[in-house]
Amino acid sequence: MIGAMARAIGVDIGGTRTRVAAVEGERIVARRAFPTRGIDEVREAIGEVLAAAGWARPATIGVGAPAPMDMREGRILGCPNLPHWNGVEVTKELQRAFACPVYLANDATCAAIGELAFGHRRRDFVYLTWSTGIGGGIVSGGRVVWGATGQAGEIGHIVLRPDGPPCGCGKKGCLEALAGGASLARRGSEALGEALSAREVVERAQRGDPHAHALVADACRALGQGIAILWEILEPELIVLGGGLTGSWGFLGPQVLASVGTMARGSPEIELTRLGDDAGLLGAVALPDYVPPQWGPR
Repeated sequence: MIGAMARAIGVDIGGTRTRVAAVEGERIVARRAFPTRGIDEVREAIGEVLAAAGWARPATIGVGAPAPMDMREGRILGCPNLPHWNGVEVTKELQRAFACPVYLANDATCAAIGELAFGHRRRDFVYLTWSTGIGGGIVSGGRVVWGATGQAGEIGHIVLRPDGPPCGCGKKGCLEALAGGASLARRGSEALGEALSAREVVERAQRGDPHAHALVADACRALGQGIAILWEILEPELIVLGGGLTGSWGFLGPQVLASVGTMARGSPEIELTRLGDDAGLLGAVALPDYVPPQWGPR
């Protein structure tokens, strides 16, 4: 189905972890995961998975990153959660190292492509990643919605509360600032007086800590509000949720769904990703079949 995927490399740069995989056909044959650092570590990991797969070189490399980017130049423009990636010319660096075409796109768009090609396979859906940050990818009529410059789907930077907490993008009250994992960890650490991760704040809330519970409830309410806005504007068949915080969906999900129910007309269909952490990886591998020609390798 996806011819460009023969012996391809997928890279999923996350807010806290980066994943690299060698994919042949539709099968992951080798993979690495490590704390997100910089382009040198990505280059090294690609070399490792190539060796593990027994390949001399890949046919293509696809990279997903949680940041605005210059699609024509393959360069990351500004990454609120990973400032050391700002200005990195990803495609040029990796083309130089591995002598193959390299594609770059937003990580949540890559995850949407993964779901389109391998997961839920719906023709009209929104993928929403709920992790360190919040991002989105939109599929309409079976086609990826890229926008004029490839930045469509920046759902995390919809402003819900103009007087809300500051966001890494420079605005205030963005969905990401209200419900993203980095924000939840920061606000939880301030409220509870010790350094905590977002997962630890959620665990405190599950154990009944009132301060943690209030923060988590506020995050779930904000995410539900964002989902309701997406539903009203796009009316997708499905909203797919992925990302690290969905690992606690049994606790968080009912709160999010209750919020959606109070803010959306109708009943949006909401499901978790079928691909787990591999949604972004597989979508990155499939990028050659979906990136418009004007943004492809030169």
